[in-house]
Parts: sequence; structure tokens; C-alpha cells
Amino acid sequence: MNRMVKSRLPLLMRKALLLFLVLSLPLFSTYVSAQVRSPGELFPPDKIFLLEEPRDWQDTEEIMDRLHLGAGDIVADIGAGSGFFTIPFSSRVGEKGLVFAEEIQIEMINYISRKVEVQELKNIRVIFGKPEDPSLLDNFFNLVFLANTYHELEKPFLMLENIKKDMRHSGRLAIIDWDPAKQSPFGPPIEAKVPESTIIKEVERSGFELIEKHNFMPYHYFLVFKRKS
Repeated sequence: MNRMVKSRLPLLMRKALLLFLVLSLPLFSTYVSAQVRSPGELFPPDKIFLLEEPRDWQDTEEIMDRLHLGAGDIVADIGAGSGFFTIPFSSRVGEKGLVFAEEIQIEMINYISRKVEVQELKNIRVIFGKPEDPSLLDNFFNLVFLANTYHELEKPFLMLENIKKDMRHSGRLAIIDWDPAKQSPFGPPIEAKVPESTIIKEVERSGFELIEKHNFMPYHYFLVFKRKS
């Protein structure tokens, strides 16, 4: 009798282990895919002139109005590109505010730096960040802003954790990105676009909660989050 119990025990343990692996595999796969995914390609610096073209499909003034951006605010523009949003932000926050323009491509850094120097904008700081860390100041920003950038993140959870550290407790995180549910004549390929629902899940899982959704842009979604209490 004892020999039968001993002989069956390893078999039962193997079956239990197999059942555990089968049940946990979907959760593990989802976790891994959320942690590391194939990002969209970075915008090529040799085409930076395209980022300077007028955008009737992305109105900076309406975006700033909906964000209630005002004098004295401190903003981080993550993936600032040519500074398309950085410069209007600088004007809106005024002398008492600050805008940090973050980029990970040196060509973009140099381009924005030249614009800041030529226009003598004293309230802009240009920051050379890392793919998973914008390398900003802890507990400093009223608003962290990512436009047309989230789909390029290779490790969104790690980036979001670092962004959360940079935000004041009452700060907000705004994400504008290409909506695969909306057909567009330009922009990244559809397989590189991240669905709105995916971004909401990833950001909420990182300790934020969705507080606003705006749907006035023809090719993008516009989401605003705050840190969970």
C-alpha cells in the first residue's frame, strides 16, 4: 500500500504541475507581450521637415485648451521630435513655467536645441533621454505629454514607471496616438499602431486611472490619466 502511494505521488505532482502551466500560460504570455513588444520604428531624422508641416488634423491650441494648460505649468514633452508641441507649450506656460523637450535621437535633440536658441526661449530644457527612461526630475511635472510616441515604446511598463516617478501627485499623463480603428492616409503602418484599449489597460496597470477621453482628431485618440490615489 505504501509503495503504491509513493509510486503514484510523482505522477500526481507532474499532472498538477502540467495543469498549473496550462492555466498560467495565457497570463504569462500576456504579461510578457505587455512588457516587451515590437515597437513601431522611430521617426527618421532625415524627414524631420515633415514634422514641421501644418497639421489641421492635430490642433495644438485645442489640445492645450482641453488639457487646461496655463501659465506656470511644468510640462514634459516626451518624444518631442521637431518640437512641434514644445514651442506652443512654451508660449502657453509663460515665463513662470517650464517645458522639458525629451528625445532619444541626437538629430532631434540638435534640431530642437537650434530652434530654442534661435527663438531665445528661456523656459525650455532639451533632454537626451533613454528608450525606457526619459531621464527627468522626480516629483516635478504637472503634465507629462506623449504625442505620436507611445506606439514606439519597446518597454511601455518600464517607461510608465519612470514617468510616474517624475510626476507630481496631482499631475496628469496625456497620451495622443494613432488609432488603428481610424483610417489615415499617412502615419505608421496599421500593425505598428496600438489600440486605445491596450494603452488604457497598460497605463492603468502601471498605477494610473483614466480621467478623460477626447475624440476630436480624425486619426488619433486622446487619453488623459492621473495617478491612482
